[in-house]
Order: sequence, then structure tokens, then C-alpha cells
Amino acid sequence: MNPHSEEWRTIAERASKEMDPKKLATLVNQLCCAFDERDKRRRETCGSATGVKAPANPALSRSSLQDLPA
Repeated sequence: MNPHSEEWRTIAERASKEMDPKKLATLVNQLCCAFDERDKRRRETCGSATGVKAPANPALSRSSLQDLPA
């Protein structure tokens, strides 16, 4: 098992119990870094730069969907 695979869970659990705002902010920053590292490793493993693909039909882009009536 990868030693980093569960790191974010440990940090998240500590953050969920932290009462001091400064310590909580530090833990949240560590959590963000742990997610960034996890994502970086996944991109390197999968060979994908973003993991998000452009829509097959440009007419269905997010910006065009915002203009549709509700």
C-alpha cells in the first residue's frame, strides 16, 4: 500500500476535531497539499494532464448551457 494513500484521511480526522482556528487553518492547508500530491501522483500514473476532457460537441460547453432557459 502506498504510504501516502491514507494521509489525507488522517489529516481530515484531526481537522474535524481541532478547535483552535490557527491550528485548523494549518491542518486545512496540509489537507489541500495532500490532495494536490495525490492528484499529481494520479496524473503521473495515468499520463493525463488534467483528467477533464473537452466536450465532444463544442455547442454543449458549460458556457453555452448557462444561456439556456430554465
